[in-house]
Amino acid sequence: MKQIELRLALVLYGGVSLAVYMHGITREFLNLVRASRRLEARGGVPAPPSVDGQGGSAQAYERFLALFAPALDLRIVVDVIAGASAGGVNGVMLARALAHNLSLDSHRDLWLENADVMRLSNEPVGLSRYLKGSIAPVLDRLVSMALKSELGDPETRTKLRQFMQARWFTPPFSGERYVGWMLDAAKGMRPDTSAGAAPTLIPQGQSLDLFVTVTDFHGARRRFAIDDPVEVEETEHRLILRYSASSRGNGNLVSDFTDARIPDLVFSARATSAFPGAFPPMTVGEMDRVLKARGETWPLRGIFLHRAFGKGQGAPESRILVDGSVVMNKPFQPVIEAIAGRPAAREVVRRIVYVDPLANVLGRREEVDAAANGQGGEVAAEEGSLPGFFRVILASLAHIPRNEPIGDALEQVQDYNRDVRQVSEVIAAAEPVVEREVGSILRTDLDRPMTVPELTRCRMLANQRAHASAGYAYHGYQRLKLAGVVARISDLLAQLATARAGTVGGTVVSPRDCETRIEAWLASQHAEAGLGHEGVEGPTPQPIIRFLRGLDVDYRVRRLRFVIRRLNRLYRAAGAEMELRPAEMDELKSTLYEQLDHLGQRCLVSFYGAETAEAAARLAASDPGDIETVGQVLEDLASRMGLADLDRLCDDAFSVMAYSYLPPPLRLPLVAAYIGFAFYDLVTLPVLRRLASTEYNEILIDRISPSDPHSLRPEGVKLKGNNLNAFGAFFNRRWREHDYLWGRLSAADRLMTMATRAAAPITSVDPQALAAVRREVFLAILREEDGRLLADPKLVPDLLAEVEKALKEGETVAAENVSPLSASV
Repeated sequence: MKQIELRLALVLYGGVSLAVYMHGITREFLNLVRASRRLEARGGVPAPPSVDGQGGSAQAYERFLALFAPALDLRIVVDVIAGASAGGVNGVMLARALAHNLSLDSHRDLWLENADVMRLSNEPVGLSRYLKGSIAPVLDRLVSMALKSELGDPETRTKLRQFMQARWFTPPFSGERYVGWMLDAAKGMRPDTSAGAAPTLIPQGQSLDLFVTVTDFHGARRRFAIDDPVEVEETEHRLILRYSASSRGNGNLVSDFTDARIPDLVFSARATSAFPGAFPPMTVGEMDRVLKARGETWPLRGIFLHRAFGKGQGAPESRILVDGSVVMNKPFQPVIEAIAGRPAAREVVRRIVYVDPLANVLGRREEVDAAANGQGGEVAAEEGSLPGFFRVILASLAHIPRNEPIGDALEQVQDYNRDVRQVSEVIAAAEPVVEREVGSILRTDLDRPMTVPELTRCRMLANQRAHASAGYAYHGYQRLKLAGVVARISDLLAQLATARAGTVGGTVVSPRDCETRIEAWLASQHAEAGLGHEGVEGPTPQPIIRFLRGLDVDYRVRRLRFVIRRLNRLYRAAGAEMELRPAEMDELKSTLYEQLDHLGQRCLVSFYGAETAEAAARLAASDPGDIETVGQVLEDLASRMGLADLDRLCDDAFSVMAYSYLPPPLRLPLVAAYIGFAFYDLVTLPVLRRLASTEYNEILIDRISPSDPHSLRPEGVKLKGNNLNAFGAFFNRRWREHDYLWGRLSAADRLMTMATRAAAPITSVDPQALAAVRREVFLAILREEDGRLLADPKLVPDLLAEVEKALKEGETVAAENVSPLSASV
């Protein structure tokens, strides 16, 4: 059975009360990933339908994924999430649920029950309550004239009138109350209790990254080197809070989303959604007050504040944070950067999915702008005329900054895809030459496994031949590789020295300080060999060869990931007649990922003890000309890394498993890729750049928006929360329930379409069967919410009837060719 991993990176925009809609979307991402993991655990056999014949949406998704079997095993993974404002809140909660396989039910209750203007608002105080109450009829008439049809609902009219009596000239919503609700919701997340449920939804050997954008009101001062003057100082207001969880090769989970990190996560969610004018800015003091009032602690407060704000930027308690959408409402940049570091255990189809709840609702905004201009709700003058006074201010301060197009991000993805194609072309062009060279080194008889010494000898010989055959190009390659190793080791030594300095009251050590000393040591080795600084006039000095062999972690990482990619490609190209054992191939890849995990540990400060930290501090404090000290520290570090031992361990595993687990037609190409990687590295490293350790698959981009076609409503869906300048859902429970439910239905529809397209090159699904399962998923979602969404008694029954009418069993889905935004960029 072929294996494909559909990897989804999720970008969540801001949207004020449309956070309720986005919560519905994130629930479906969680449900589909959970269904994929359950199906994998059961060997591709979906759970039987429940006794009542209905079952939940997760079971329905399992039957959807089973449609691709036996031709394809399709796994769904969400591995990167970035969010701003309302999107940031939902991103935080989804990431915690994915990391620990938890439910989002408590967050549904938070949005439906508590995201109400009456529960969010501060109580009016003093005489202002009565004075405002006395002019309520006047306010009511003014608001009605401005907003017209948006206030046809009695609940909305009543709550808006009460809201107008809240405190003026102060943020009307309570940040502390909001923090308390989020703490309760995060603690109320329950683990998956189904049979054989995994403790995490992150695949072994992979990680989940979360990025939450925040605006630092006063900003942090940063220095930048330029030509003249030598240095300038700028104020940076953008702050990105980062969290991650990794499922290690040994099965352990290292996570920033544990219960102990709940205060950190809630702080970030509150800060990113501190909408100016609605919520007060977020501060550390607010978090401290809420936790103290609840009798709770912040276990990792110091660690979080150091990670979030660093050193030398003033006390964290003095930082004032506002809505993340102010400076970055569409956080594509951190997502694209995170993707570049992803390994691939299977063939990967990579998609960035961005959720834009306000797409194409400009008309509604124009009505609000017109109201601000005193035009009674009519759309402002035609395009080309001068906008009014208030409209210019409102658009300049709020609408335009938050809604700049994503063209820069799309161009960056285009550049990334161009690099991917270029690297693939370079590898394909080099492949025949490399296979011929490696074939002359390997013995032709691979009916018996290669011994470890034999494999090691062939690998070393291939390295020598690759370097010798490269001619003058080898020196440029070596210089590039040396620069990478120096940068990596300098950063590690600086972190170790800083950790040591922290225990004795010292200062932060700059990686540049370490880099200068290591470069001086390298120059001295070239000078002793009479080669000059660049070493381009003769053989590489032995001390530098030992330096690379002992400290070049990145080369080993590139080699293992290259072999895994080659194994995926060979598996994909294997004919049906070839006997493949997926479980054994997965075990081989799992072993290789364990080796990658070991290598990754060598780049972490936590791997080393106090003695290594002291050595790093000694190097950082040494005189730049003290070559002897630098050489001794580098030698000690290489000894503690033990890369030669890892090489032998990897050779041992590869020699046995490649022979035992692979059929003969695949055995030689894979062994050749492992042994001959030096040839490939020579030609790819100069063009890899940011792809040096990536999955390097082309990125496709999809959008989920109410404006996009849906299987049930090809014209799109009108969200209720768009009213009142996107604050509408806060004023009406029925509107919240409507938007939440359509968020679930929209995401389900688009996710099934994405999965079907990812599988299309391998297998096609009968349209009637697909339509039937799509209908089943929609019905399962609606039945799950029937009995919970009661504010509008007709909402669920009407949608059940709409599903039955639009998707009769056996009928094809007209909206299969959905939004043109779902395309390769």
